[in-house]
Amino acid sequence: MKTQHQISTLARTKKVLRSTVVFILITGGLLFCSGCTIEAVNLNRQAQVYLDYNHYDQAEELLKKSLEIDFENAASHFWLAQCYEATGQTQKAIWEYQDAVRFNPSFELGQMFYIRALYRDGQEEKSLEATKLFIENKEAAARDFIRIAQEFLANKMDKHAIIAYHGAARSEPHNPVPFLAVSEYYFDKGNTDKGTDYLVRAFKVDPYYPGIARKLGEQGLRVDIPQPKMFHQPSEVEQRLFELEL
Repeated sequence: MKTQHQISTLARTKKVLRSTVVFILITGGLLFCSGCTIEAVNLNRQAQVYLDYNHYDQAEELLKKSLEIDFENAASHFWLAQCYEATGQTQKAIWEYQDAVRFNPSFELGQMFYIRALYRDGQEEKSLEATKLFIENKEAAARDFIRIAQEFLANKMDKHAIIAYHGAARSEPHNPVPFLAVSEYYFDKGNTDKGTDYLVRAFKVDPYYPGIARKLGEQGLRVDIPQPKMFHQPSEVEQRLFELEL
């Protein structure tokens, strides 16, 4: 049986491992950004150690030094924002998240934390505007937008999730899955009319997609699945004439 000390040590180890993974994800994507220097990255790594143990003053000092070397390093702004957010300095955190995404708009984690910080600070309209800008300028597959929408939902940011779902639909207009996801969202919320509306949209995109016709039937709608178009099989004469044109 583990002692309390062992449990505490294990929990701290897991926390450090999680933080290390996040650090690798961030620095891995930002290490080669314009203006980044190895010295700034090393200072960020040292700051992360202090953040892992809640030593925010030391972490803040190192991150500010990092920014003196390379002010456009998005990762440095992100970690400093994390430091400020942990110590209740919300407005400072928002400013740093804003700088992180300003210097690297494709920095998804920075965008998500910036939007969430605005929302938690009561700046819902501004957070929605930031979400629209983020989603409109992001190039990704539908599944990535759906993942982002689910993260918003996990934080009870439903309006933001809908924006992300619409981004999924725009990214792959011939994919019914984004419409099905929005449909499921509205059904879960008890909004049958909107749920059915998006279900119909999904059907129009791909009437052969498994389960859509059945779900529409469950809502009392009768749909006719169109017969697949038969391809014309060329005759031997047509085939030979076609080959002459090659």
